Amino acid sequence: MSAVERKTRRREVVVTADAWTRSLGHESTLDDVTPITRVRALRRKRRHAKAEPPILVGDLVASKYRIERVLGYGDMGLVVAARHLQLGFLVAIKFMRPEAQSESRAARFFREARAVARLRGEHTARITDYGSPDGGAPYIVMEHLEGIDLKALVQRRGKLPIEEAVGYLIDACKAMDEAHRVGIVHRDLKPKNLFLTHRPDGTPLVKVLDFGISKLTETAEDEHASSTESGSILGSPGFMSPEQIRDSKQVDARSDIYGLGAVLYYLLANDYPFSAISVSDLLEKILHEPPHSLRDRRPDVPAAIEAIVSRCLQKDPSDRYPNVKELMDALRGALEQKEQPSTVLRDGVVGARLPAVVLMASVAMGALLARCAPYSACMFRDFAVRATSSAP
Repeated sequence: MSAVERKTRRREVVVTADAWTRSLGHESTLDDVTPITRVRALRRKRRHAKAEPPILVGDLVASKYRIERVLGYGDMGLVVAARHLQLGFLVAIKFMRPEAQSESRAARFFREARAVARLRGEHTARITDYGSPDGGAPYIVMEHLEGIDLKALVQRRGKLPIEEAVGYLIDACKAMDEAHRVGIVHRDLKPKNLFLTHRPDGTPLVKVLDFGISKLTETAEDEHASSTESGSILGSPGFMSPEQIRDSKQVDARSDIYGLGAVLYYLLANDYPFSAISVSDLLEKILHEPPHSLRDRRPDVPAAIEAIVSRCLQKDPSDRYPNVKELMDALRGALEQKEQPSTVLRDGVVGARLPAVVLMASVAMGALLARCAPYSACMFRDFAVRATSSAP
């Protein structure tokens, strides 16, 4: 690569990184990138803590929800737990921060409510209400979930077992398959937006959260509604596809497939596909360099799983899986292959599954020995008699 090409590429990435840093229209922070940006994120959180909140504990919302405690916050919003006064159940309410409010951001905020309300599957957090009181902060009412997001889970436990990680990703794929079929592209899939909870019978269940920067295609809503602020980049750098870095509006479902592959990489490796010392360095690598080998960071990952992740992380969207259903089928096939390994014969032909072959051979040998046992005993007696009679 010539010096001119390097300068041009660097200029493109620096401009892109600067635009992303200026973007405040979502809850994503830079703490997914480098230690330096984690410090910046911590400072930002301290500023949020000093800022006047849009709602206080004990306040009443829409004359029926009593605020009980704060669950979390970000650049754009604050999430609280509230109790329905008449029915008594808990809900989560997401408020837009006053300092983050603008006409375009409020429109995107309510688009999340309308978009997610159309999804009926169990793998998407349900939205039950939304509103904008006079002079107050816009809000969205969602189901209250007990559990932990996958980023916190990995930080607590480290690299997840392969079957567990793949199972969580399949749950996320189910949610995105439904979303894509109605024309919704998430654009911010990351471990923090995948929440692990449990069904009433105790079985694990992953739900996809935060459709706040989702893109609605023409099949879902008027194209005008999917516009974003000029010069902004929406998403989390560590999990953004190359095409989303270049233009957040010109993405389709394959951008989410990239995000799903990056999430699975993180769950298995407890690390990101790309290492960087700054946002601009990270974006340059996503655009132009291959990711770190997954098996170098997690040698016990089967080759089939690594191949799936690699295909998801291809730079060209046409080289990825064309839809989430094919990604799910590939993941299930890889799990079945891992559970039932094959043996390779000397001529290179893949043979039958080894455990089945060993079991069948053992049964056949046992039956043969059982049938031959009487003849063996007779032959041994004849040999003993002859040996005794011929003795001096």
